Amino acid sequence: MPATTRRGPEPCAASASAAPGSVAVVEGVPCFEELAAGRERKYIMISGKGGVGKTSLSASLAVKLAAAGHTTLVVSTDPAHSLSDSLAQDVSGGKPVLLQGTDLPLWGLEIDPEEAKREFFEGSGVSDFMSKMGMGFVIDQIKDLKLGELLNTPPPGLDEAVAVAKVVQFVQAAEYARFSRIVFDTAPTGHTLRLLTLPDFVDASLGKVIRLRKKLSGATSVVRGLFGAGESQDEAVTKLEALQSRVRLVKQLFRDASQTEFIIATIPTFLGVNESSRLLRALRSENIPCKRIIVNQLVGPAQGDAYLRLKMKDQIGALEMVIAPMVDLEVRGVPALSYFGNVVWKDVYDSMNAGADRKYFLLGGKGGVGKTSCSASLAVRFASEGLPTLVVSTDPAHSLSDAFDQDLSGGNPVQVLSPMGGDLPLWGLQLDPEQAKAELREVLADDGGKKLNQVLDSLGLGVVSEQLKELQLSELLDTPPPGVDEAIAIAKVVQFLKAPEYSHFKRIVFDTAPTGHTLRLLSLPDFLDASIGKLVRLRQKLSSATSAVKSFFSGGGQAGEEDEAVKRLEQLQARMEDAKALFRNQQTTEFVIVTIPTVMATAESCRLAAALQQEGIPLKTIIVNQVVQANATDKFLVARRADQARALAHLREDTGPDGLASLQLIPGPLCDLEVRGLAALQYFGGVVWK
Repeated sequence: MPATTRRGPEPCAASASAAPGSVAVVEGVPCFEELAAGRERKYIMISGKGGVGKTSLSASLAVKLAAAGHTTLVVSTDPAHSLSDSLAQDVSGGKPVLLQGTDLPLWGLEIDPEEAKREFFEGSGVSDFMSKMGMGFVIDQIKDLKLGELLNTPPPGLDEAVAVAKVVQFVQAAEYARFSRIVFDTAPTGHTLRLLTLPDFVDASLGKVIRLRKKLSGATSVVRGLFGAGESQDEAVTKLEALQSRVRLVKQLFRDASQTEFIIATIPTFLGVNESSRLLRALRSENIPCKRIIVNQLVGPAQGDAYLRLKMKDQIGALEMVIAPMVDLEVRGVPALSYFGNVVWKDVYDSMNAGADRKYFLLGGKGGVGKTSCSASLAVRFASEGLPTLVVSTDPAHSLSDAFDQDLSGGNPVQVLSPMGGDLPLWGLQLDPEQAKAELREVLADDGGKKLNQVLDSLGLGVVSEQLKELQLSELLDTPPPGVDEAIAIAKVVQFLKAPEYSHFKRIVFDTAPTGHTLRLLSLPDFLDASIGKLVRLRQKLSSATSAVKSFFSGGGQAGEEDEAVKRLEQLQARMEDAKALFRNQQTTEFVIVTIPTVMATAESCRLAAALQQEGIPLKTIIVNQVVQANATDKFLVARRADQARALAHLREDTGPDGLASLQLIPGPLCDLEVRGLAALQYFGGVVWK
């Protein structure tokens, strides 16, 4: 490959006319020219439904920006990384890696969530603050309560927060000042939205801790003694404020139209377009600049037999069990799901259906491989055999309603209507994350500190109790962190299924979130079981502690109230233990990996299989979906193109200020071969990023 000179890109003449902070596309200027214009740093975030080709789009844009003279960093914040697979080079390890075999000024970076979490907790001063939440005059008893234990395990869901904070930390450092373009390959939709709310959550939480620290500085020595805090709080406050300013920088970054652009990636299907519409509304409500949408994987009129031949050739080397064909129409609605299910599940249905009276199936895999279609079609197949079936979506970006062409939201089972007549014993359940969070707040109910203030009054400590009230300790517990929805999802399903009115369900199918988040979902029962166990032990120890300690922590409630609180926590713990046992039960539970016949998807499936086996999760079946059959013809392509045209029309009809039709549309072709390695990325980037 010829060496690329490191000249800076020419500034875009037309961009001068765009208003500062404008999110309008610059008229008459090609998309790539606008993205490459100017030498000041810009951040480009590409996100959308899983499996639409975000990693290929991000990596190919980074290659093209580097070829235009920009020193470029492409970053993956998805817990299930594919960036190394796409670049055909290992860029893991948590530090930028220069791409080898080329003169392009291009670096790749996969954030290592575990390493980043360690650094976050060590460098933040948060654990230091929490470990000092002692009470001076009863310090030995407080130590015995082991409050610090509660921080041992950072909750699942923190990965994406530290990922972005880590990138900001990198680019602020002098040695990384050279990057003029930073491209983010973000996690699939639901988790992208969670990522965008994290800076607000962390900023608010840190603000409360900092206020408490500052107030402690001015408090009397008696009050400081209660917290085991010394005279000076300056060092701790400085540490916390540094972390807060980094988090605020991330928050500003997301919303600064002069520096940041969010590009939605989708594919020409109704499910893809509907999910993109939800994403755009969420971005608009968060004031995040977005003015372009890429519709990828379009089948062109001239591709014909050549496309089919090359596609089949690229499938060589995939896993042996090939059962699910690429169909020429989108699988949507009960009749289509019934047809698809009969094709996909015919060879394994009998073995999957044998055995226990009640069985659970969890379908997971890389985004966009067709998990929702496979889950919904399996549920239709069970129900068609007369088995009362519940299909559950635990993905924060739900597509289950789209798949059944019926609204299944609301957080309770909804019977699926069969257009073919008759009552199908099939129910769908989309877990509502907001409702789930509200329920968690109820379980760990706090009354805004009123009870705590009453106790402080009753202590008769005069000015000391006034200062303690002023600290507003209950504020620290106000907001459940992002990432809690999946936990409640599991608990809620376990709760449903134990209730007598739901005992009739014989088959329960989970449509899970994409791989990285599936793994996190499976680790949640362990995490919550440990955390809730610690809280229950803390409550029990408080029962035998001195009345002064007990009043401070329990809010001075009567014994009955305290028992009720312990009971609520123990109920949540019991549900989590049930869920944990359920995931690992060889007789009643089966995890099914869904993949597609590409090297990148297969690599991710291998990582998922290894992780599941390590967790002791029963795994017997793998579905290879979207396989182009040897007898596919132009007729298949004509039907596929017509289906895509309908989805594009649906996109263009989404008008209004927050509609998808307001965005610049960038078409991306369905490539003959998988986009992997520098040469393929350069070719693909040349076609898409014009």
